[in-house]
Amino acid sequence: MSEAMPGLYDVVVIGAGPAGLTAGMYASRQGLKTAIVGGQVGGQAAWAGEIENYPGWRLVTGAELVRNFRDHVSQFDVTCLEGQLVNAIVPAEYGYDIYTREGSRLAARTAIIATGKTPNRLTVPGEQEFTGRGVSYCATCDAAFFRDSAVVVVGPGESAADAALELAALGARVTLISEMPLRAPEALLERVRSTSTIAVREGWSVAAIIGDTRVTGVRVHDPAGAEDLLPVAGVFIESGAIAVSDFTAGLVDLNEQGEIVVDKRGATSAPGIYAAGDVTDTPAKQIIIAAGSGALAAVSAARDLKRQ
Repeated sequence: MSEAMPGLYDVVVIGAGPAGLTAGMYASRQGLKTAIVGGQVGGQAAWAGEIENYPGWRLVTGAELVRNFRDHVSQFDVTCLEGQLVNAIVPAEYGYDIYTREGSRLAARTAIIATGKTPNRLTVPGEQEFTGRGVSYCATCDAAFFRDSAVVVVGPGESAADAALELAALGARVTLISEMPLRAPEALLERVRSTSTIAVREGWSVAAIIGDTRVTGVRVHDPAGAEDLLPVAGVFIESGAIAVSDFTAGLVDLNEQGEIVVDKRGATSAPGIYAAGDVTDTPAKQIIIAAGSGALAAVSAARDLKRQ
């Protein structure tokens, strides 16, 4: 990927995770002048310790997968503004002016928003240190690594209950921790309560995540001051996530979760703006789905530009 260059771009991709990198590659292959603007290359995928559900790799680390994505994109004529965060998209005669927090401006005929989601963190000691080494924000992604293990799921709602059941189905012994009463459909809560390998601790919270090279335990406490140390191999934080879409306010339609609403082509409610990956209202948040939606958005943008 080359350095930033002036001029009018056919496509500016906002976000450098799997969706954004794939969109940039597909746009360039369509012969479009393309730029990618993003903070951390790889997004959340870069945090993953081990990935076993991405086709072509039986087992790959997040860092290795992101490195391969990046190396592949570098084979194409794609301008990259790495380490820059977009804070405004302004309509212009030719399409849009895209501004970054760092002071750059890119003129674009079309834009693809692929900024992903940021998981809500516990902000407790050990969380950042053991992310990808026992701490996970995606049970669907990582549950298979914890078959027959003791794990903790942290969260107050439906996603936490779903994660607990998914892990229990794989033989894990689950402690579900929530500071407040669990909020989920009654049928789902009944399944959780009736599963013998799931223990629910309402009113408890995580004080620290401990380990050596990987997670070995979680220190928890309740409002009365009682403490406990749970020996576990994994911690699944299911407290929700925030779509990184603040700069789109008033420009594209969002759902109640702040996700960008897209149609089956990846197009948003604004002409010439597309979206892909976890920032959209697509229900499943997986690397392979994000990459595929990035390709779809780029192909759609290319077709629309060629028809103008």
